[in-house]
Amino acid sequence: MNTTIWTLQIVVAIALTTSALIILLSNKEKLSSRMSWISHYSDKMRYFICTSKILGGLGLILPMAFSILPLLTPIAGFAIALFMLFAMTYHIRKKEYKEIPATIIFFGISFFIAVYRLHTLGYCMHT
Repeated sequence: MNTTIWTLQIVVAIALTTSALIILLSNKEKLSSRMSWISHYSDKMRYFICTSKILGGLGLILPMAFSILPLLTPIAGFAIALFMLFAMTYHIRKKEYKEIPATIIFFGISFFIAVYRLHTLGYCMHT
């Protein structure tokens, strides 16, 4: 199971980091046609969102990989899950229903990673 969780962590981290870098490095006008939220938010908010995605991706991997403050990994998982909830509410408000399944999947995976890692670190109680 640990290998599966590590694989999920790596996949989510790569997806978040790659999408953030594409958004940061691409032409804003070209992206606006594919991602409506880019035209609805300021450049500062776009940078904040992309920086949050990169930090979340790094937070899923680095703390546990180097055994430095490993509690940061489940915190990153919960933060990404919360981030996905915000994304879902945005897509629902804008009636962009085709975007919702991906955010639900990322929410579920991130939440699962967070809970599993809390459990492996001994922070979850056994019933």
